[in-house]
Amino acid sequence: MNAVSSNPNASVTAFAGALTILVVWGVGVAGLTMPAEVASAFTTIVAALILWIGRIERGLLRKAASAPAPAATTPTS
Repeated sequence: MNAVSSNPNASVTAFAGALTILVVWGVGVAGLTMPAEVASAFTTIVAALILWIGRIERGLLRKAASAPAPAATTPTS
């Protein structure tokens, strides 16, 4: 078992890092400058948002899975 499979948050952090590297690169291509501290803070914010959204999604899925099944009805004529 590796670190990523035993800790899914590592995958999220890696994804956030890759995503923000591309954003910072795009900012540089556009001719703007971004200090390293701002880029690092941006990466942290993106990772936190992805983890927060994932936590909400997991909560909704758990709630839906634990909800009782609807009762079967018989058609009446």
